Formats: sequence, C-alpha cells, structure tokens
Amino acid sequence: MFSLFRKKASPATLEQQLSELSKCGIHLNSGVTVDDLLTLQTPEEYEAIPYKELIPVLGCDIQRKPYTPICDRLWMCDYERIDDHGTYSEVLIRLQKMSNAVLPISNISDFVDIEKGIAWLEFDLDGHHTHWDATVDNDWLDPHIIVKFDELLLTHHSQCRIYSNHSDFGQSALFACFTQVEFEQFKKLATFEISGIAEQAS
Repeated sequence: MFSLFRKKASPATLEQQLSELSKCGIHLNSGVTVDDLLTLQTPEEYEAIPYKELIPVLGCDIQRKPYTPICDRLWMCDYERIDDHGTYSEVLIRLQKMSNAVLPISNISDFVDIEKGIAWLEFDLDGHHTHWDATVDNDWLDPHIIVKFDELLLTHHSQCRIYSNHSDFGQSALFACFTQVEFEQFKKLATFEISGIAEQAS
C-alpha cells in the first residue's frame, strides 16, 4: 500500500541523459554543444520521455557548417543516399568513424551507376585489396555493405560490433557501434529495440 504514496520519478534532464549515455561510450563530438541539440528539439521534448528523442538526434549531423556528425558512435542513416560516385565511400568512412577506426582501411574508392545497375566499393586492409559489389535498387543503400563491415570487425577480433534498428524510423535506420558491455547498458536506456546487424542478416 505504501507504493501509493511514492513520488513519481522526475524526468531526466537533457544533461542527465547525456551523462548516462556517456557510460555507453556515446559522447558529443568535439566542437558539438548542447545548443546544437536544441536546434533539433526543445528541452521539453527531450525530457518528456527520456532518451526517446535524444538518441535518434545524436545520430544526426549538426545543422550548421561543416554539417559533421553530432556523435560518431550513432548514425541515423537515410537509406536513399546512393546516387553517384563517392556515396559508398562516404558510407565506409562513416562506419570507420563509428568504430573508432579500429580497422586500418585505406585507398577507399567506389563506383555507382544507377542506370546501368552497377555499384561497388573497394579498399585496402592488411595489405589486401578488397572489392565488394553492391546491389542497385534505385538510390537505396545496400545494407549488406554494412553487414560485411561488421564481419570485418569480427574477423579482426574487435570488441566493437554494429547494431541497428530498421523498423522505427521510416526510410532511415539507426546504426550504432558498441562493445558488448556498452550494448547491454544502452539497452537499459533506449526506448526502442536494437540488435546486432549480423543477427538480422542471418
């Protein structure tokens, strides 16, 4: 009966949410401030349901030059992004940032021709040249490119893996890079399901 008299827990402030997320390895990138977050949502919106609005926003870019990621560990990825040469290279570079460049990838190049149905990505790693063909579906990103990157993390014994949610953000997906410990902590905070991309591809 005493539970009837318990005070309702106060919503976590934006700063408190950022502090808890930092325990999962999620930090604002250098040069990014709370003011950058407030250009996308109000404090009231962030605090109404803690983490519901903040986590997706952290996967976006700042709304000013140079339009760089707010947080490297999260990526709110619009699938309709593959329209010309260079776009798959951009995807790989973003994945490198997410994983703190644990894979010494270099000499990145790609080719995209939507009309001819040809797309591929190439790079060097550990002295080997790697070529990945990508499926062409108008300007949609082939998610198997990200699955293959996750496989590289596994084969190189990295503690980080790629996780994602493909169902709650329309034509976008939220990608994240965590160690197992960070992932378990993140699941306690997130208001949506997130799972290993390798599990979803199997």
